Amino acid sequence: MFIISDFVRVLRAADINVSTVETIEAGRMIDLMGFADRELVKTSLSQILAKSESDKETFDDCFENYFTALSFADASEDGVAGDAGTEHPASDNAGAGDEGPPAASQSLANGGLSEMVLQGDNVALAAAMARAASEVGLAEAKLFTQSGLFTRKIMESMGLDALEQQLIQFRREEDAAGVEALEGARRQLFEMVRDYVDTQIKLRTANAGRRVREDALSRVKLSNLDRSDMRIMRGLVEKLAKRLATAHSRRRTKAQRGVVDIRKTLRRNQSHDGLLIDLVWKTKKLDRPRLITMCDVSGSVAAYAKFLLMFLYNLDEVIPKTRSFVFSNQCGEVTDLFQQQDLEKAMAQAVTQYGGGSTDYGQSLSDLAHYIIDDIDHRTTLMILGDGRSNFGHPGHDILRDLAARARRVIWLNPEPQALWNTGDSEMHRLGAYCHLVQSCNTIRHLERVLDNLLRAH
Repeated sequence: MFIISDFVRVLRAADINVSTVETIEAGRMIDLMGFADRELVKTSLSQILAKSESDKETFDDCFENYFTALSFADASEDGVAGDAGTEHPASDNAGAGDEGPPAASQSLANGGLSEMVLQGDNVALAAAMARAASEVGLAEAKLFTQSGLFTRKIMESMGLDALEQQLIQFRREEDAAGVEALEGARRQLFEMVRDYVDTQIKLRTANAGRRVREDALSRVKLSNLDRSDMRIMRGLVEKLAKRLATAHSRRRTKAQRGVVDIRKTLRRNQSHDGLLIDLVWKTKKLDRPRLITMCDVSGSVAAYAKFLLMFLYNLDEVIPKTRSFVFSNQCGEVTDLFQQQDLEKAMAQAVTQYGGGSTDYGQSLSDLAHYIIDDIDHRTTLMILGDGRSNFGHPGHDILRDLAARARRVIWLNPEPQALWNTGDSEMHRLGAYCHLVQSCNTIRHLERVLDNLLRAH
């Protein structure tokens, strides 16, 4: 199980999502079949841990790199099973031949690391090495300069001190053959552990730079992003949206089943002499959120609108009934536009069509009401993204009041810091009065948190 749990960490570092249940299932599978057949192990683990075609490609690379370092296949060629407690024939490196194991290994009283290296027990060494790597925290290694440090720590955790004492004993007994065999085995063990550490650090840091970059960009104001960051950001939004969709799909499945309805269960099973054969579940109907968004696409606010819409159209699995509107001095619906075209093209067309002129909240909210007044009801959430700056015109708060009276919730996302609200031509004090939630929102992390809360509320 040490090897499997460690391998799962490598898969997760490579952006393959593996659940705890899948990890346990993989561990049980290995307990049953062992590691003797490498290809069978690879195929079986792939069926459990890799879900999509892209996951399977990544899995294959991770498997080859990870288990090549463990090198258990050499032992299995001699018919060795995956049980570390099985007696194994000696390896060539330990002086094995038709005459059996070397005298040095026969004289070992306590076994342990010395016995494993002299007998060439690669299966037991691989398991001990993975266990030691877990104990010394190799999974936390971040730099290749830590290779020497972790190599030494792993060897010490595997029992290097006992091996050194055994070597001293051989020297005292003037057992030249034992000294030569154990020194050679120790050198090979050092090389094996060092290669293993190098491979593990490489596996765990392959995407480290990208993850650091993604984490940094997720906290940067969206209006400050460079064009060169857009590819990374688009992939990040897709990944975060997928995570949200997965989490809330599972929540809905669990909630739809409900809990046992004791009264109805007892009543239904009266004919079974009190045996609860047919369970009746309490059910609660969960409506998927009906969402209407209205996004300001004037000036720098357009950058925020782009990422909000990107998020929403990657969440169509859990928020399928989304209508999208954009505005500056007028408001128009772009639902079909974003469903039918690439995001970049759709956004450019939306800005061209509705992004010109000075922002007019009064006119835009009036236009929105014209489109949705007959469709908005107690199941609808209205989400507005804008800075609330009306250019000293009518803010349309009376229209928002009427919409809020019909809607389930009204959420206002303002990309400006809260300290700037109600300064200059900002009308957030009027507009916010008719919103259930008013929140500063100007990074990817903010958007993720808002949408997560939205899904939890339904």
